[in-house]
Amino acid sequence: MAKIENCTYPFKVGHAGTLDPMASGILLLLMGPAVRLMDDFHLLDKEYLATFELGVTSPSADTETNVQIVENAPQIQSDEFCKASEAFVGTISQTPPVFSAVRIGGRRAHNLARSGKRIEMPSRKVEVSSIEVLSFDFPHVSLRVVCGTGTYIRSIGRDIARSLGSDAVMTSLIRTRVGPFRLEDAMDLDSLTSRESIQSAIRPAQQGLCFLPQVSLDNELLERFRFGQHIELESGMHSELVLHRRFVATDSTGKFHGIIEFDYANDVWKAEKYLMQPSYLQQLQVSG
Repeated sequence: MAKIENCTYPFKVGHAGTLDPMASGILLLLMGPAVRLMDDFHLLDKEYLATFELGVTSPSADTETNVQIVENAPQIQSDEFCKASEAFVGTISQTPPVFSAVRIGGRRAHNLARSGKRIEMPSRKVEVSSIEVLSFDFPHVSLRVVCGTGTYIRSIGRDIARSLGSDAVMTSLIRTRVGPFRLEDAMDLDSLTSRESIQSAIRPAQQGLCFLPQVSLDNELLERFRFGQHIELESGMHSELVLHRRFVATDSTGKFHGIIEFDYANDVWKAEKYLMQPSYLQQLQVSG
């Protein structure tokens, strides 16, 4: 990210979701005013391709730490693995690996683990939309997983194996999609070496807000929006929009200006985020 910032100064650059050290795939970078949309971009679902080796275990649930054979581990069959995976779709309780970026008492868990401290990792609720077994050749299995933010793919493979009396480590991970942004459309990091190359790869931030409905504001309302004033909509439009609470605000040409939200306490629409300059979203492909 520092490499991109050097080319885009004084624009700030932020990212919408880190990758594991051994992972590769798509990384979304937010540039300039679009950095303020980071919380929204974190809500985008993600798709991964992952491979696992069954019958082995490691502290990190991948091959980044010492891998050991699980004694007396059963030889899991394809049909029973597929059946067991069904229990990990939906809203599930997941315990992140000890070697992870989760904060424990203000410090990253992986830093505590490397210092030799014993850590009790708290479980948390995550959303898993689908798990597809792409191939199974014991002890190797390949999965396609679609999930929400905060989900650890390492934990999914590990937990499926544990439910069958064994364990597993992740051997590779590729993030193939974040929301509407796909790996095949991403730019290789090595190709982004100048302002010109970065400019040519920019995507409108509005593309990543596809989960929000859209409303067009006239010039007068846009001016009120710009200065953070309350926005009065036509009564018919108001009653329909209030059901959704948050909207992408555009002008008559469809150009993105920011996000408005409904203030239930005062029964008015107001500016949540107004982006006073064009918003940009950068897609990068990074190699692990």
